[in-house]
Amino acid sequence: TGFGRLGHWFASEEVFGITPDIITCAKGMTAGYVPMGACIISDALIDSISGEASKGATFSNGFTYSGHPVSAAAALKTIEIIERDGILDHVRRMTPLFQERLRALGDLDLVVDARGKGLVGAIECSLQKGSGADLLEQDYTVGARIDARCQELGLLVRPLINMCVFSPPLIIREDEINAMFDMLEKGVRRAMDDLAREGLM
Repeated sequence: TGFGRLGHWFASEEVFGITPDIITCAKGMTAGYVPMGACIISDALIDSISGEASKGATFSNGFTYSGHPVSAAAALKTIEIIERDGILDHVRRMTPLFQERLRALGDLDLVVDARGKGLVGAIECSLQKGSGADLLEQDYTVGARIDARCQELGLLVRPLINMCVFSPPLIIREDEINAMFDMLEKGVRRAMDDLAREGLM
């Protein structure tokens, strides 16, 4: 879905060239302030279950916990702000620097892949790249090691086994992107030093 993270409301059509019949989305609708989720259905799909096709059928889509007014208000305000402040354009302007800095991390010995789109990215790490040894079990600790070192520097990343995933605020500025990747690179290098001291690299 993306909800702005790739510089478009939805990544499916604009980024991947797919026109879905159903889109599900959630936290991006309210900027994460309150819980909200939605299932957006295409006109083509609605037409197939409405009008003549719907005679004698029930399309049950309203529940006692649906449409909470606070969540709905937060979603409407979030959408208003994204449109008013040109945040989708801003994401598209920040993407080249974000992706350039992300890809540069691929030069580090520990990093086997640096990938992403828009303002979302991940580095995948493996001890096997540097040593050639069968260290798959140790790979599982790498994400947490990098996260711990990044936290010392003031950066939170999302460790996921041998990866670190990051998705900064959509309003991030160029100087903040550079600061983020400077800290991330430093955190990876510190984790590499730890691994080398332990004889794992």
